[in-house]
Amino acid sequence: MKRLLTFIFVLFFALPVRAENFNFKWYMSLKKDKRENFMRQPVFITFSNDGKKAYVVDAKGKLFSYTADYGTPGAAFFAANVLDKPIALAKIASSEIAVINRGRKELTTINLKTRKIRRVKLPFIPGVFYFKNGNYYILDMTAGDIAVFDKDFNPVRTYFHGKRDGFIDFKIKRNKLYALSPISKEVVVFSVPSGDVEKVIKLDSGMEKLLLPVSLDLDKDGYIYVCDKVAGNIKVFYKEGGFKTAILSKGQKKGELYYPNYIAFDKYGKLWVVEEGNGRVEVFDRESEDGKSKK
Repeated sequence: MKRLLTFIFVLFFALPVRAENFNFKWYMSLKKDKRENFMRQPVFITFSNDGKKAYVVDAKGKLFSYTADYGTPGAAFFAANVLDKPIALAKIASSEIAVINRGRKELTTINLKTRKIRRVKLPFIPGVFYFKNGNYYILDMTAGDIAVFDKDFNPVRTYFHGKRDGFIDFKIKRNKLYALSPISKEVVVFSVPSGDVEKVIKLDSGMEKLLLPVSLDLDKDGYIYVCDKVAGNIKVFYKEGGFKTAILSKGQKKGELYYPNYIAFDKYGKLWVVEEGNGRVEVFDRESEDGKSKK
């Protein structure tokens, strides 16, 4: 019996516990490419399936690609007759992309090899979108819901917000859809297969007021990160909605945020922040235990 108690004590009290780390340090800013083209109004960022490339949408009519490790500029797409106030992008095949053109209220697919273009008119003002499991998930800015279409653009289902404010951003993680309501300051969690609401998470920021939530993402441990555009920081919440901490700060210097409007984690855990005020994309990485950025 004494041996058993000793084993339990060692198991629960003597083994090291991984400390939570929310200390993000500046990693890099995305650079302009060799042709001196540069971002003016970045609004959205997404990544290749293998996580090696990052794609940035510029609302001024440009699409950029970079390596995710060092931000080296790659191919860019500037066709003025194709892009009209683009706000979101997804890679839907090895040589094909889909772009939300808010100026025309359409989703445009572009084959980068054949240059074949397909335009699909949308019955609402579109917001961010993602392509998952052969379906298009598109934020309906008119109603505040999230509409889903199959690859032939047949309606599949709609994720309804059920309140007056609607959704402003969403992410799909582990077969769940997390949608952010900016006015009620809630995250609604849907089952992707069924479309049913699994739970509603009330974001309780306490004294650290959540002023204008505009974007969200989740890290590998399930913590909820919410981009506060007015405060110029990222607020971190527990899975249940309780406030954990606030990271980064408002400003215009390197590593500071000025009216951030979109956030996303890459495959390796780095946090990418699109800034409307500074017109750039900043990338942050967690500090390792020795106090250095994990490059």
